[in-house]
Amino acid sequence: MAREDERLDRVVEALQQINVNLEGLRVALVDLTETTADHEDRLRSIERWKHSLTPVLAALTFVLGAICSLAIQKVL
Repeated sequence: MAREDERLDRVVEALQQINVNLEGLRVALVDLTETTADHEDRLRSIERWKHSLTPVLAALTFVLGAICSLAIQKVL
């Protein structure tokens, strides 16, 4: 009888440890899900900035090229 009680105690302790481990895993997965969503939001924001800045950068590149061409023509 005492042996069975010891076995049951060990089983209960093992189940409690599994429960603790599963809770830790659940918390880690929730954190990972939130972090992933946050990173996705940041990436979307960066992509929006990239698309909105592309025409501005193209215009600046054109203007700088024109200025450099004029400066070179005046020097030569």
